[in-house]
Amino acid sequence: MKKFLSVICCLAIILSLAACGGGGGDALKGTWEQAGTDYGTVTWKFDGKGGFTSESDFFDNKGTYTIDGSQVTITREGDFADPVVYDFAVSGSSLTLTATDGLAPDYDLTKK
Repeated sequence: MKKFLSVICCLAIILSLAACGGGGGDALKGTWEQAGTDYGTVTWKFDGKGGFTSESDFFDNKGTYTIDGSQVTITREGDFADPVVYDFAVSGSSLTLTATDGLAPDYDLTKK
């Protein structure tokens, strides 16, 4: 009986760890900033749970994001709710967002 309970406990632990996800987490999670844009200093905050805020001297936005490979889809709340797809790359403390539509601004951000 003790062996059976030990096996069940081990399986429960393994399943719990697997459920936590060993996928390395959200590459965008954190606060990223770029100074000197047409909008002044731009700050993006990704919460690691699919929510974001972006702020600049001229606008404040919030909404959701989803990651698919090396692309992120940003969906703002409010008047500009059409999704924008960016190719992204993270290298150390740098994040590059390149709009796939050619209309949205591109960003070269630094982790704060």
